[in-house]
Parts: sequence; C-alpha cells; structure tokens
Amino acid sequence: MVNRLVFFIFLFLPLLTFAQDGLLSAYVDRTEVSVNDVFTLTIRVNAEIRGGRPDIDSLQQDFEIIGSSERNSFTFINGVSQQWSEFRISLRARSTGNLTIPAFRVGNEVTMPITVSVSDGIQNQVSSEDFFLTSSVSKETIYVQEQLLYTVKIYFSVPFDQGAQLGAPDAENAVIQQLGNDISTQEVIDGLRYNVIERRFVIFPQSSGSLEISPITFTATVGRRRSGSIFSGQMTGGRAINLSSNSHLITVLGKPDSYPIDATWLPSSNLELEENWSGSLQNLETGEAITRNLRMRADGLSSSLLPDIQYSETETLKFYPDQANREDLANQNGVTGIRSQGTAIVATEGGNFTLPALEIPWWNTLTDRLEYARLPEHTLSVMPGNIPATGLIPDQFEANTAQIQNRPLVSNQGNTERIWILATSIFAIAWLFSTLMWYRNKLTLKQFASGLLTPSTVPNKKSTAHNDSNQLSADKALQNLQKACKKSNLSEIRQSLLTWARLHFSNRQIIAIESLKKYIEKSEIIEMLDELEKSLYSTAPDDNNFRSQALLLEIKKLHKLGYKPERNAAEQYTLPPLYKN
Repeated sequence: MVNRLVFFIFLFLPLLTFAQDGLLSAYVDRTEVSVNDVFTLTIRVNAEIRGGRPDIDSLQQDFEIIGSSERNSFTFINGVSQQWSEFRISLRARSTGNLTIPAFRVGNEVTMPITVSVSDGIQNQVSSEDFFLTSSVSKETIYVQEQLLYTVKIYFSVPFDQGAQLGAPDAENAVIQQLGNDISTQEVIDGLRYNVIERRFVIFPQSSGSLEISPITFTATVGRRRSGSIFSGQMTGGRAINLSSNSHLITVLGKPDSYPIDATWLPSSNLELEENWSGSLQNLETGEAITRNLRMRADGLSSSLLPDIQYSETETLKFYPDQANREDLANQNGVTGIRSQGTAIVATEGGNFTLPALEIPWWNTLTDRLEYARLPEHTLSVMPGNIPATGLIPDQFEANTAQIQNRPLVSNQGNTERIWILATSIFAIAWLFSTLMWYRNKLTLKQFASGLLTPSTVPNKKSTAHNDSNQLSADKALQNLQKACKKSNLSEIRQSLLTWARLHFSNRQIIAIESLKKYIEKSEIIEMLDELEKSLYSTAPDDNNFRSQALLLEIKKLHKLGYKPERNAAEQYTLPPLYKN
C-alpha cells in the first residue's frame, strides 16, 4: 500500500508543479523608456490565489498611473484548466534613471521586482502643437561600415486622415535599410498625451569623413469632412500637415592602423564563430567524407560583409565547400548577420591530418579595440586503404571473405575414419592429375616431333586465360558503370568506375578518384572526375547535375582503345626482383 502511494505521488508530481508554478507574475512591455513614454505593466493572477487583486498604490512613488484595465481569461490544456485575471496599468516615469517597479503580493505569492531604465524626454518642443516630428542617431562618431541607428518619431494628439507619407533618411556613400515595422506607443508631454509612431533605420557609411543625413519629411491631412449628404462622397475642408526633422552630421573614422592589413574589416559589437562536425574525427576511412559546419554571427553587420573561410588543399586532403547560407535578422538593436557553410573534407590516403586553428579578426565597437574569434586546431585520423593480398579486387575480396566466415565449421570429435577417407581421396585426385599432366606433356612433345607445332607458336594458355578473364571482368564493370550513369547514382558511379579502373589498368591500388587521375592524361576526363567528387560530397542542389553521360562516353573510348598509360623512364629500366614468388 505504501509503495502504491509513493508511486502515485511521483506520477502526479509534475502536474502539481505545473499547476502551482507561475501563479503570480508581473512584466512590462519595455524596460527602456524616456521620461515622456507611457508603457504598460501587466500583473497576471491565477484564480486559485485568495484575495486576487494586487495593491498598486506603491507605484505612485516613482510612476504616474495613466490608466488601468482588467481582463479575465480561461484555458484548458491537456485536461488541466486554468483561470487568470490580467491587470494592465499604463505608467509614466516621474524622473530619469533606473527606477524599480516593486514586488506585488497576492495571497502567499510574490512577484519579482522589475527595473526600468528611464532616459531624458523630448526637449525644446512646443507641447501645444497637435503634431511634431523628431529624429535621433545612436552615435555621433562611428567607423566606416559600422552600423548607425537612426530613429524618427511622429507625435500627434489628434488623428490624421489616411494617405499620410513619411520619407526616409538620405545620405551619400551609405547603405540605408529600414528595421522592421513601425512601433506605436504613447507619451505624455506637459500634461498632454500624444500618440507616437516610431520608425527605425540602420545606416552603413561606406567611406570615411563626414556623413550628412538630410532631414526627412512627413505630410498628412487632418480634419477633412464630407460635404452635403454622407452619401455624396465629396470631401471638403481639412488642414495640411508638413513636418521636417533635423539634419545630422556624423564623423566617420577609417580602419584603425592596428587592424591587420590583409584581413576583412569587421566592425561589430559582438562576433561569434561556431562549428560542428558530422561525425567523429577518429578512425575515418580513406575516401570517406566528413563535413565541417561553420557559423559566423556578427551584431551590427550585414551577412554580405562576413568573409569566406579559406582552406589549404593538398594532394592528399581535399575540400568541397557547399554554397554559403547568409541571413540578416532585424531586431531592436539593429542588424545581425549570420553566415553558415558546410565543407566536406576527404582524405585520399591514410594518416593523421592537422587542420590549423581558425582566427577571424574583428573590431569591437563597444570597447574600441581589436579582438579575435577563434576555433582550435583539429586532427583527422584516417585509416589507410586495406587492399587484399590476393588477386581479387576489394569488392570480390569482401564477398569471398563473407562466404568463408559464414561457412559452418566441421566437427572433428573422434572421427578419424573420415580423415583417412579424405586423405585417400586427395591422394587419388593428385595421382590422377599428375597422370593427366604426364600424358599432356608427352602429347605435346610428340606434336613438336611431328612438326605440327613450332616452339614460337605454342600459346601460353595460362596467360591467355588470365587476360580473357580480366577483359571479361572489365567489360562487366563497364556495363555496371553504364547502369549507374543511367540512374545518375553518384555513389554507384564512383564505385563502378573504380572497379573498372582496377581491372582495366591491372592495378589493385586504385581505390580512390585521386589515384585514378594518375592513369588519365586527358584533362577533360580529370575535370569530370573532380566534378564527380564535388557532387558526391556536396549538399547544394546545383551540384547534383553531374555530367555522367559525358564521363561514360570518355570511359568507353578508353575501354575500346585498350588505353593504358605509357610507363615512365624510371619504370622501364627498373631491375626485376632477385627472387620471384
């Protein structure tokens, strides 16, 4: 009974935690406001709490309560019902600085205090006007290509008609973009409440010197009325509004002398470099691809300015980069550029390969100093290609090995009689074989003696049979290559091509595309082999259109002509081994 009770307690504990967690919460729509802004405080109270109305009188010390409202809501999720009451209070700060919204207690629950940063409000404005326009910039001095935030606000106390137009900032030698959608708020100036429409832009100066941002204009019509009947459709009267903002003169600094000369100029408030791998870097196989994914993220920079990552390719280590993915995110603090790219890395030989550490220099615009985004060096451990010592190609070797391994073992417990029978049979077969060979040699000598055959015309049947077998196997491998090209299966094309090459060139060491290139003299075929490797290890959609039929046509030509590369001088004059196996 006790065990069952403990079981049910642990079973329903998550539901009890969910029901009790967050019974009372408080949050604001903004934590950074001006002394004139009106912002909203929301207090959310669960119906389970007794005495469910919070006391907001403590707000009066630092904030002015502009208005308040109450709304009830009900939810039913996964069999759990909850009922809430939301109290929304419109507030305006009484002074500047970091002000604290105190904690609220309802029943036994208490909220966390909230800190609000309050800045200076609009200065030198005529509060009696129905409309006015302001503009501001985030900095007066910036670096070339650094992000500059430009904010324009429209204040109006009476509504305006549809068709109002707000211009955009203009500056020479600068890239200007709008950030997101307009933001609607309220502010109180000299006791008069204004509706505010805020629009933000980001500006990237492209040259050093002085940057002048020209004023922007706002036009609207207020108070138009219909004449005569409401059905006449004629509009008369109204007042035209034409407003202009102030101009701004910005000082643009050039790239600092301490910044590396050959590096891409990256002025940012924060730059991060991340990586992940598609698998383990240890015990890779020769020809196996492993993908390195790099992600560069920079605040205050467009993704088009983020540099490419360069790799130093060698004969034994190949790199196949995908197409880079670039993304720009707009937020309250400006633009965040993200550049992501995957690169397939393939080793054509076994061994340990070290990728050097990555260092991306960037200029921290917050601390005004040079910094580096770093990634450590990595070592790839690649297993050498295992070539069997028999005359079989690797595919045949694996198949025969599997057959041998799957063959059942014969028991030999006290069965000597079977051993004698087996030994006698082997002896009889050997005796018969030797008798046939003696008879064959005797017949050949007799033919020589009769003049039917001369020694120069006696065929080497063993060599001929071996060559015919190789030719038949190469023909079969070419047919498999043709089927793979017809299906456009890149993996099958590579495997069939290497199998054909091992048979055609009579070299079991051809286990990778790189080793096959040493037997090809035609540059067009080598180029197509490079395309095959790139398409095989790439995930980009454009890399899947490999010219398989063109490669097949060239291989058929080599196969038909029986092409084999000429041996170089070193191979021609190599001494034969002292002992033959």
